[in-house]
Amino acid sequence: MASGSDVRHNWGMDNMDDGELVRSVRSGDIEAYGLLFVRHSDVARRVAARHGRAAEVQDVVAEVFARMLDQIRSGRGPTSSFRAYLLTAVRHEAGRRAMLARRCEPVADLEPWSTAHELPEVDDRLRDAYAALPFRWRRTLWQLDVEGRRPHELASELGLTPNAVSALGYRARAALRSAYLGSPRAA
Repeated sequence: MASGSDVRHNWGMDNMDDGELVRSVRSGDIEAYGLLFVRHSDVARRVAARHGRAAEVQDVVAEVFARMLDQIRSGRGPTSSFRAYLLTAVRHEAGRRAMLARRCEPVADLEPWSTAHELPEVDDRLRDAYAALPFRWRRTLWQLDVEGRRPHELASELGLTPNAVSALGYRARAALRSAYLGSPRAA
């Protein structure tokens, strides 16, 4: 396989800077984009590995180069500083994919409920965890999560601001979760 310098020599574009190559791509010279790829793909892979998941490095780099080619062909994208534009796009794409991977954790399929309107049985541990909460926390959780009320609707009843109701709900959920799971603090 030819090295990057062999490819540049064969294309006769080794003296062109990135801005000239981008202009060539805009005027239809796809080989100029190949040279940009050869020049910058290694550093793009390193940046993708640093900012994202190792398994997706090649996909991130390929996706960013493909998008940038489409942008340049349509008159958008970088006009100067190709490398900076590329590396910024790689960081964003790698970060976006890493964030999605954290949010999407596969779980086993849940047992289907017997009917659409019937709730599954609440186990004793959950009932005990809920009962162990202070009355105000139980009331807040019930109103927010079961009744579906909004913090601003509940605020005047509790004598709190809507932000304080949200914070109370957050603390109550955390305490319920901790009691249910038997966290080290509860043990």
